[in-house]
This record gives sequence, structure tokens and C-alpha cells, in this order.
Amino acid sequence: MPNKRKADAKTFVFPENVDSSYGVFLGLSIKDLVLYVLPVIVVGIIFIVIPPHNFAFVLTKIIIVIFLLTIDLAVISSKPVAYRNNIKLTQYLKLKSNYGKRQHLFFKEKRKRR
Repeated sequence: MPNKRKADAKTFVFPENVDSSYGVFLGLSIKDLVLYVLPVIVVGIIFIVIPPHNFAFVLTKIIIVIFLLTIDLAVISSKPVAYRNNIKLTQYLKLKSNYGKRQHLFFKEKRKRR
């Protein structure tokens, strides 16, 4: 058998909207949970632990942390394109931003047909 060179090896390119991760919670992967949800939880716990420890203050702090966590989960897990479940809001906003930044072609007058 002949040795295959690296140049002969076939390369596969996957489109950026293909998601290979497994949704653990609300369709979010473990990476998404660690990057986006865990920091909010850690900062929330630190915020709750900081004095004063009056019942009203602690209850207010807990409500604020739950509200921020709900907003975080809603933004991360929302799907802006109804027929494409694998596109998340952050990815959609990046695609839209990149489209707005790239060069566009405009014509000054209509093209004449032959």
C-alpha cells in the first residue's frame, strides 16, 4: 500500500451554522453554560454574600440575580430564525454585523439591456 501524503488527504469544511455540540440544558452546550451562565451565577453569589444581610436586602439581591440570570439564559437560548434551530442570537447578530461592515456594490444607473 502506498503511503498517503498530507496533500492527498481530503479535507472537510463545515459551514459555520452547523453546531456539533450536544444541548445539555435549553439546547445549550456545556461550553455555553461555562462561558455565559456560570460567570453570572458566580457573580450573583458573590453579590448576595456581600453585606448587609437584612432579610429585605437579601431578598432584593436574590430577585436581581434571578432576573439577570433569566435575561442571560433568554438571550443565549433564543433562536431568531424560526426555520433554523441551529442559529443562536449571538451568532445571528455577528452575521448581521459582518454583513453590514462588508463592501457592497451599488449601481449609479440602471443597466441597459441589449
